[in-house]
Formats: sequence, structure tokens, C-alpha cells
Amino acid sequence: MKTNSAENKSLFTGYSKKKLYSLAETYEELAKLYRSTLNKAESSGEQAAPDRRDILYRNELRETNRIFANHLEEISEAFLEVADTVVQVSRPVEHKRRALIQHLKKHGIQARELIFIEGGASRRISMEARSTLRGQIPAEDLAGLLSVYFNRRLMPSLDSAVSLGRGYDLFIFEEEPSFSVLSAMSRAVKEDEKISGDNFSVEEYSHHQMVAMISDGMGSGEQACQDSRLVVEFMEKFMEAGFPREKALMMLNGTLFSQNPGGNLTTLDLCSIDLLSGEADFIKAGAAASFLKRGMHVEEIASDTLPLGSVEAFGSMQLMVQLRNADLLVMVSDGVTDAFGEFGTRRLKDILAKANYVNPKELSDYVLKCAIGCQGGHIRDDMTVLVMYLNQNGIKSGGRDYE
Repeated sequence: MKTNSAENKSLFTGYSKKKLYSLAETYEELAKLYRSTLNKAESSGEQAAPDRRDILYRNELRETNRIFANHLEEISEAFLEVADTVVQVSRPVEHKRRALIQHLKKHGIQARELIFIEGGASRRISMEARSTLRGQIPAEDLAGLLSVYFNRRLMPSLDSAVSLGRGYDLFIFEEEPSFSVLSAMSRAVKEDEKISGDNFSVEEYSHHQMVAMISDGMGSGEQACQDSRLVVEFMEKFMEAGFPREKALMMLNGTLFSQNPGGNLTTLDLCSIDLLSGEADFIKAGAAASFLKRGMHVEEIASDTLPLGSVEAFGSMQLMVQLRNADLLVMVSDGVTDAFGEFGTRRLKDILAKANYVNPKELSDYVLKCAIGCQGGHIRDDMTVLVMYLNQNGIKSGGRDYE
């Protein structure tokens, strides 16, 4: 029988859920307030029209209120999704808890407040621990002791303390991902420009999720760079906060459209890799095709979508591919595919199929070299090539039951 597991689960999730539901309700009420203001303005705004400038101002204000109300509703829904995330929290049975504490004590580690957390495919161990020895003990050493004890490959979480000192600190460990990613990037700036209009990002938001992005601003130079950097930074911040990618994109698109409908268009190519399952999800907004290279076979990953900010109602297309060990993912900005002229992606697929490179940097440099070569050595647009190599880690054993 587990010690107080049901009670701990209720205490752990109930308060958090209540706070998130409250925030969601607050944002929903704010959205209703903006919509009521909008409805009042629409019902009374046409009674008198003193001049054309006033009419245009009122229309612009109504449009701003409507878009802002949409954003507030998206935030509300995001909070509800987080609140409804199923997380199982439990404590170990008493005799197993004592056995683990004694196991760690032999190695100079005093542990308390052991909790097991499970959500989705992720399993984590949380504990408070300190060193009874002189000097610091790296969290990786504690992870090694737990890995041996549970017969599972465990590693410190990104939100865990990094070392054990004489005072208690919080440590969180999770199962080592099945896959790891090596990435590399090569880029070229358009002739007569000093700065690229492309921006990119490769970030690990947890030990189980790697996200890569390429954003291409319309045109080239400083303004294009600012536009694409805004898109990348916005997505980074929202994903760090735990917002779903699709909702973050809808909010970003609405913001860009409201600022300048049809202007300052920016593409986004986003690839999210689940390092536990090896699944890669692509979301494309006006972006160039991406490619999966598996030996000499190359699969094109493309969708017919519009850039961000081009239309008010943004419809992204999500594509999923199952990755294997030694697969290579290649993402490019449209300056690369356009360099091959009428042959476009077909020519790039042939180049990738015949390339024998496994090192991602060597492959990205080679693709960029070929693209520039097809234009007679000229660089007529900004070019970015991002390559990711997927490596499958050692097969895990079944392991000992945590509880």
C-alpha cells in the first residue's frame, strides 16, 4: 500500500489546477469585456459620422479590440490545456523509501521528500537531498546512483539543482531520452547586404523536446532581420512558458496582421523532435520544403501555406515523420531552394541523396556550396541551411519499478 499517495496527488495537482483555471477564467472575462466594448461601438458608431478620418480611426480601434480579444481567448485556452494535463504524483511505499535512503546514505547523501511524477511518456523522481561529505557532489553522481538502484538510465532535469552541498536542495531526475541530436548551420548573406534577413534557433526545452526554427523575413537587410528575429524570439518565449506551438503561432500571426495587413510577411519553419519517441512534428508557415535523408533515400517535407501576417485567420499545416537512428533532417530558407531555379527541390533532393556526409556541419556546408554554385558563385538571396543528425542512445532495460 502506498503511503498517502492519493492525498499527495490531490494536494499536488488540486491547488495548481485551481490557480490555472482561475487565470483562464480571468483572461476569458477580459476577452468578453473587449468584445462587449466592440459590440457597443458597432451599434453606436454609425449614428454619426463627422468625417472620414474619424470613421477610419473608429474602424481601426474596433479591429484592434477584436484581435486583442482573440488573443486573450487563446491565452485562456492555453491555461486550460495546461490545467487539464494529467500528472500522476505518488510516494514510494515505506520499506522501499527506507531502502533507497539507506542506499544513498552509504555514499554520503542524505535524502528526503521522495516523490515520483508521471505525465505522458515522462517519468521523473523528485527529492530533497544534501551531501554529508566535504565538498560538492555533482547531481550527475546522484543520477548515477539512482540509475544503478532502479536499473534505469536517469539524468538531472533542466530544472534540477546542479550539485549537492551541506544544505538541502531540490533535485529532479528523469529518464534519459532514447535519442540525441547533433545540429549544425551554414548561412550566406545576400550580396550588397551586411546582415541576413534569416534567423534561426535550435533549443532544448526539456530533455525530451528539441525545437529547431528558421524564419525568413520578406526582402533582405536590417528590416527583414528584425521581422524574422521577432518571430523566432516570440516563439521561444511562448514555448519556454509551456504554450502549445499552434496557439502561439495563431497569436503571433494575429499580431503581425494587425500591425500591417499583408505587409512585413515572414515565414516560419518549425520542427519539434520528441527525443523519447523519435517523432518529428513540422509546422510550416510559407516556409520552404524540408528534407529527411535516410541513407540514399530522401523524403521531401512540404506544405502549401501562407507566411505569417498575410491573412487574419492563419491555418498552419502540421506534418509528422518518424525518425530512426542516423537520420538527417535538413531545413533551409527559400533562398537555398530558389538558387536551383526551375529544378528547385528536385535538384536539392538529388544532391542530398548522393551526399555521403554524416557530419551535420559538413552536409550543411556542402548544400550551401552547391546552392551558391548553381548561381555562378553569386548570392542573390539570404541562405540558411540547418542540419540535424539523430543518434539513438543505448537500449534501456526494463528497470525496477519505482514504487
